[in-house]
Amino acid sequence: MKTALLLFLAFAVNTIAAVQSSTNYTVLADVFDAGGLHSTSASYSNDGSVGGFGGLVTASPPQETARVGYIGQLYEVTAFTLSAASTNLNEATSMPLYAAQFLDDGTVSPANSFAQWSFSGPIVGVNAAGIVTAADVYQNTPAVVSASLEGWSASLNLMVIFTGILPGYNQITCQLLSGGNMRLSFVGNVGVNYALDRTFNLSPPVNWVPQITNPAGVNGLLIFTNLANPTTNNFWRIRSVP
Repeated sequence: MKTALLLFLAFAVNTIAAVQSSTNYTVLADVFDAGGLHSTSASYSNDGSVGGFGGLVTASPPQETARVGYIGQLYEVTAFTLSAASTNLNEATSMPLYAAQFLDDGTVSPANSFAQWSFSGPIVGVNAAGIVTAADVYQNTPAVVSASLEGWSASLNLMVIFTGILPGYNQITCQLLSGGNMRLSFVGNVGVNYALDRTFNLSPPVNWVPQITNPAGVNGLLIFTNLANPTTNNFWRIRSVP
């Protein structure tokens, strides 16, 4: 009876300790461990477990790792990184970031859902899934996004790209000032000359009279001031000129 029991245990250990694989996955050797304590010496360290299987199951692509049992949960983080498919991000758009822990067993653990996110520059926010959204800008503007987890941190420098479409682009905003002056604000293309025209009647043929010409500033902004005629209707237009 005692011999049969020993044979059974030897057969079970040999079967479990074999590396198992298929086309889509590989199971590293699983073992029965004794103990459950952490022990060390000058030359080694050991973590034992009782009453279960341990190992790693890896499938690819994309690579995913299942950590089985108590032993599968014992690992050390060796590096923490933050990356993206591109470091250029168009204004008012979003893209995913990739925070990852590199572990001492050679595997990588995605960390987007666990990381704490922070940022500076024209960034609207970073959601819990690691999706970063850029704000509107008036020129290419740098930004920094950072992630931290379990004492590790990493940063990524981004460039928020001005796409040439500004908020309020090609629209006139009017404000009546004291003294009867009208201030007309306009957003155009940087460095382009724009002329302000005025007429008092839109019935054809319309007689547009030039008032002033100015180049658009660094941010494409233009501000014209024109004295309105209080005795009639006033109509203005802004057009690009050579």
